[in-house]
Amino acid sequence: MKYKEITVYAEDSRQLSELTERLTAEGMEELMINDPSDIDELIEGSWAYTGSVADRELLDSFREKAWCTFYLGEDESPDEELLAVLKDYDWKQAIADDEDWLHKWEEYYVPFNITPDIVVKPVWRDYDAKEGELVIDIDPGLAFGTGSSPTTYLAARLLEKYMEPGMDVIDAGCGTGILSVIAAKCGARDVLALDIDPEAVLSTENNARINGCGNISAGEADLLKGVEYKADLIIGNLLAPLVMRLSEDIPSCGKEGVLFVASGIIDDMEEECLRTVKANGFEILELVRDDCWTAFAARYAGRHMS
Repeated sequence: MKYKEITVYAEDSRQLSELTERLTAEGMEELMINDPSDIDELIEGSWAYTGSVADRELLDSFREKAWCTFYLGEDESPDEELLAVLKDYDWKQAIADDEDWLHKWEEYYVPFNITPDIVVKPVWRDYDAKEGELVIDIDPGLAFGTGSSPTTYLAARLLEKYMEPGMDVIDAGCGTGILSVIAAKCGARDVLALDIDPEAVLSTENNARINGCGNISAGEADLLKGVEYKADLIIGNLLAPLVMRLSEDIPSCGKEGVLFVASGIIDDMEEECLRTVKANGFEILELVRDDCWTAFAARYAGRHMS
């Protein structure tokens, strides 16, 4: 089947973040994104990049421009709302085959350290683990979350730091399940992975099987709506408005002193988001930032709700 491939260009990481938010708001949820600042970090070592020289040269070719790509049906055209977004950017359109859409990016996805001790690798790549490294195999499928996004690796580093063996964990907005798998492999007793997207649920179940994590269960949910589960730690790699909304509901699903690890907060929203989270009874334990993104670890210090 043929598709229209639409590529939209941005001037820098900040404009790219704004662009992806605008496209997502118009229903373009399956985006392929190239952020040169991410490539710089992979190559220059702040992510402790573990790829080969050949892969490094390949990644280097992506440093010139920031862009994102989405797909429409061959006979489908952008509606007025989508055209209103596109007119603010340089963009181009081409015809692509569905095999290209689903698989051409796979050659660019290489193993890398999401934390100093945890390596994420695609299932189709080989990797010789170093002593002490924990290797996570990921098959993204059609869900969001390969681990290469700053929002994901910031969440992973906080999760690794604050996880304790035997914890019960909720991953709200699990995407591919990468954070669920990390939690399970870092000693979680039980992990409940939730997402509003059924493709994400299927992807998480698949990645749990690939990694031998029988203690992960996945299901559809709108954040914590209707969830009856008590967790020691709740993860939310989301956008700031959803992080704020999630902080309202965590006490009803959290044990006494529940921990909250959140990411995906763009810097323009950081102050409002933190103010709201604190007002909902949380004490901020740690803030971490990368480029225009913020993540935090917090502990519920308000009145515990049973």
